[in-house]
Amino acid sequence: MRIAMGLSLNESNKQEKAKEFYDVLSQFFYLPSTPTLFHSGYKIAQLSSCYLNISNDSLEHIFKVFSDNAQLAKWSGGIGTSWTRIRGLGAEIKGIHSTGQGLIPYLKIADDTISSITKVGIRRGGGVAYLEIWHYDFEDFIDLRKNTGDHRRRTHDMNTAAWIPDLFIKRVLEDKPWTLFSSDETPDLHDLYGKAFEEKYCYYEQCAQEGKLKLHKKIDARELWKKTLMRLFETGHPWITFKDPCNIRSAQQHCGVIHSSNLCTEITLNTSEKETAVCNIGSINISKFVIDKKWDFERLKTVIVKAVRML
Repeated sequence: MRIAMGLSLNESNKQEKAKEFYDVLSQFFYLPSTPTLFHSGYKIAQLSSCYLNISNDSLEHIFKVFSDNAQLAKWSGGIGTSWTRIRGLGAEIKGIHSTGQGLIPYLKIADDTISSITKVGIRRGGGVAYLEIWHYDFEDFIDLRKNTGDHRRRTHDMNTAAWIPDLFIKRVLEDKPWTLFSSDETPDLHDLYGKAFEEKYCYYEQCAQEGKLKLHKKIDARELWKKTLMRLFETGHPWITFKDPCNIRSAQQHCGVIHSSNLCTEITLNTSEKETAVCNIGSINISKFVIDKKWDFERLKTVIVKAVRML
């Protein structure tokens, strides 16, 4: 009843809608996501499930993302963050005439930030870091969940996911080399997909061969794929997600590029430094709509309409 009433607050006919929603929820025809179950009807009613964001390659924005993720975790949001734009280990930092420590130390902070926060005191925060497989620090990235090695370079709570373009799989199938880049020298790769990505990636490989890029590494694509799958087998990470199908099939191409998925890898939405993507989730209980081995499509239709209204 609390959930039904909370979801009816903005309706003009609150009583009628609350009764409708209660009938659907109490019979388990449809169930909202965890944040909705937690917060519906509360003074601070954060009801959304998943958040997708991206970090830029600047100290100010990196720590803004830490702060944003801390607040999202506090209110039960599951977080998927793309970290590909951060330059690799050994890349030049012109402002202080030095070289950077790469991505891994920042992910350690991200891990500690999320794991130190409990979702409204009920469960621990959850987040996943996404990195494109051409990033210079990718080999260190896939070791983040190992139980051995330097624990300052491990994330024992935060999940990891590999963001993989089709070109990499082509190189694996063709047994060809693969080049890792630092994103400060290849800043547009993360925003490209499909043919445009392939053309620009090959262009940067040519630049690397000609000595025009300072930080790059050529490796065997099949060996990197094997190593990635070995880590997946050993630790359950990184999750394998595919960049090009997510973008090519997106109905929001006019709004921007998809840089990652979310905590559970079922949502793909475009993000930018100015936009955090949000999704609302609920589940239809299919077993309730099969009666005597036949579908009750009329009931299913009625429940779906009400479920979408709740979303």
